[in-house]
Amino acid sequence: MTAQKLFKRANILIVDDQQANVDLLEGYLEMLGYENIKCITDSREVVFSCESFTPDLILLDLVMPYFTGFDVLEQLKQIIPATTYLPILVLSANIETPIRQRALAEGATDFLSKPFNLEEVGLRIYNMLYTRSLFTKLENHSYHLEERVNERTADLEKITADLLVAKEIAENCNRLKDMFLQTISHELRTPLNGIIGSSILLTSENPNLDRKMEYVELMNLSVKRLISTITDYIDISLIHSGNIKVDYQKINLNTFMHEIKEKFQNICKDKELVLEFIIPEIYSEDNYNTDAELLKLIFSHLIENAIKFTNKGSIQIGFSMLPNYFEFFVRDTGIGIEKHKQSLIFNLFEQGDNSTTRNYEGSGLGLSISKGILTYLGGEIWIESDIGSGSTFFFTLPKHKEI
Repeated sequence: MTAQKLFKRANILIVDDQQANVDLLEGYLEMLGYENIKCITDSREVVFSCESFTPDLILLDLVMPYFTGFDVLEQLKQIIPATTYLPILVLSANIETPIRQRALAEGATDFLSKPFNLEEVGLRIYNMLYTRSLFTKLENHSYHLEERVNERTADLEKITADLLVAKEIAENCNRLKDMFLQTISHELRTPLNGIIGSSILLTSENPNLDRKMEYVELMNLSVKRLISTITDYIDISLIHSGNIKVDYQKINLNTFMHEIKEKFQNICKDKELVLEFIIPEIYSEDNYNTDAELLKLIFSHLIENAIKFTNKGSIQIGFSMLPNYFEFFVRDTGIGIEKHKQSLIFNLFEQGDNSTTRNYEGSGLGLSISKGILTYLGGEIWIESDIGSGSTFFFTLPKHKEI
């Protein structure tokens, strides 16, 4: 469609209190082929007409009853956005320069004096509509350009956020890698040195029986520590790769907890610690569906930690019965954990004392493994602790689980 044909569909509003002038302009514009013309002789109707008709061009008289052309120009400023180009051609019999200047200053686009030349009116209307079309195209282009800029900005912000996340992940991976290498270097080298050293002493000397038993015991402890470390790494690998298999079976919690107590009774006795099992006051002997091996592994890690960090006093294990789940606990009278470190100890390779000169052996994986297993079993784990007053680890398991 050509520009000329497009302009013929423009909305043109004629505002003049003289009906003769209105008829003259309307007839001439219709002769030129303009299709959408609205005429008003009462200047009070201009604002309402602009809101319903949405003009592309206004032909405006200045001297009118009720509202003058200057009043109308002021009203139009209130309803037309500053970014919108609406051409207004003032047609007035007053040819005084101050009047022209005032009209142009207050928002008129052009000025013609009455009596006007119709052909000149037609040319000015066409030029104004052409200018409006250019402004409209520019405004649309700016709008789409702004949209594209906003979309691009959003894309860049997302890319930046993704890069920051990737950077954080990479830094965490590097940190975990360094911690892994430091931990595995210590936790594997120490028992290996014990095994090798004991072997050398057994073969290079002619020790008496007591000395031989001492070397053999050292070798056995080193082998157990090595196996424990390797097992922990295998377990954490299975958890993070999603390869943990849960085998639900019916167990009796009372019997199960007594077995746990028996497993660690001698270890506690050797360290002169009291190991207690606390059973709920109201407890049903009904069987419970869970994975006994995984539950045993959680308790093992928690009790081993309690023994490791408790030099005197007692360790208590037990559970409470709540409406929808069991709440298990392992409580000790050990050294405790500082408040600001309690949220970190379930992370990989984290311990209460994470310095290079730790006083306690261990891979730092026990609590991470316990937390990982509980995600498979539908439970949660947390700690309550104070420095010098011991720690209590709690974990939950859902009460009703279909096999």
